[in-house]
Amino acid sequence: LKFLVCFSMYISKKVLKHHFDPRKAPRDAYLLCRLQWGETGTPWIHWVKNERYHAEVYFLEKIFKMRRSYNYVNCSITWYLSWSPCADCCCKILNFLRKNSNVNIDIYVARLYYIEDEKIRQGLQNLVSLAEVTIAVMETEGKVSHYIFCLENFIQGSADDDSWTVGFQSEITKNRLKLKDVFEVSRL
Repeated sequence: LKFLVCFSMYISKKVLKHHFDPRKAPRDAYLLCRLQWGETGTPWIHWVKNERYHAEVYFLEKIFKMRRSYNYVNCSITWYLSWSPCADCCCKILNFLRKNSNVNIDIYVARLYYIEDEKIRQGLQNLVSLAEVTIAVMETEGKVSHYIFCLENFIQGSADDDSWTVGFQSEITKNRLKLKDVFEVSRL
């Protein structure tokens, strides 16, 4: 049986560069996660690759339960996804958040998964309608470079290579506009 490959909290530079390049369309989906309980809790990082389960579902059903704090403090989760969630994952995330009102999730995506599919668009719209969810395209520039953050936090060893994102901006802009279109339609 194939299960999720997840042996350490770090991934290789090669995996990050290949699977989070918005110009490519690799089959596998990766989820890089930063989870923090309360405002003063120590952040915990982890990654998941889809195999048998979708990465988002595996995280919520397996990893979150293992890391769960039972003192009901707020939990902030930040996901960096190589692909945006599919319709089924959107539904599972939504149900998870309804059961866990103390959790908020910020989702940053490298590329959009079948964004023209109406079920996926509706799923994303339903997620962002909740105050506990933010969905955006990963950025290379601005106040926060999500790519540099991932390079510095999810790669073991030297993270001195910021040139690997050269050429990403045109795809990022396209994806940002497509996602904006999905969310603006939902607000009409």
